[in-house]
Amino acid sequence: MTNRIHDAVVEAIKDPQVRGVLAEMVQTAILDANQKSYDPYRTTIHFLIALIAFCLSVIVGIFNALPDPPVCTYTLTYHMLGGVLAWISITAFVASVCAAVAQYFKHLYRIAQLENVPGLTVPKERLIVLMGLPIVPGAFAVIYCVGAGLAILNDNRGPLKSLCAICKLWPF
Repeated sequence: MTNRIHDAVVEAIKDPQVRGVLAEMVQTAILDANQKSYDPYRTTIHFLIALIAFCLSVIVGIFNALPDPPVCTYTLTYHMLGGVLAWISITAFVASVCAAVAQYFKHLYRIAQLENVPGLTVPKERLIVLMGLPIVPGAFAVIYCVGAGLAILNDNRGPLKSLCAICKLWPF
């Protein structure tokens, strides 16, 4: 029985009409698969997940930087670690919310794709906002690090001395 089916398929493929229909069906299936596999939210979600992982590693690093048992350290150190911990935690939270929103938009996009909605596009501004929003609180964490680092370099003597300290760090 298997040989008869095989022989019938081979004979059918030799027919130019059948071969043309099969080629058309395969080409249509490939185009449909390519269209349905396109995901404009993939890079946004990957970026946000990487940002969350980075934030979590910074949080773990900060907790590891705290002395155990607590000893008297400089107030500046506690201010820096506290500021970084607070802002990086806010960054992780905002990135988590943005990832959830991006996943929801991806779900809506997939539904529209399955319904063959014509002219289906994703506004690039939406993707930029979803990726840019978590960067704002992350910038405050960096500002805390830079401010504390400059204060340590200058013995907390003010912004003009901080500028001089930055100039001294320049390799030339």
